[in-house]
Amino acid sequence: MLVLEGAETQMKLRFGEWFKLVRTRADVSQKDIADTLGVKVQTVGNWEAERSVPKLDLNQTFLLCSMLKVPLETAAKAFRGEIEISV
Repeated sequence: MLVLEGAETQMKLRFGEWFKLVRTRADVSQKDIADTLGVKVQTVGNWEAERSVPKLDLNQTFLLCSMLKVPLETAAKAFRGEIEISV
């Protein structure tokens, strides 16, 4: 991809895109998340593939935020599809 100097734009991330990005940056495997949250590895894979979205209780949400090293507010924005990155 060619990026012209000074031509920065904002791009919205879907939840699955954001989730995979922060999970890999936090160096956490899908299995680690599945084991901690009490869900199947396939479920976590489905979140990343946009086949489903997490249906977590409050405790699970806090655990996920802790594992991914993201504030709850950021995770809430991601769930709503409001995360933007500069490209």
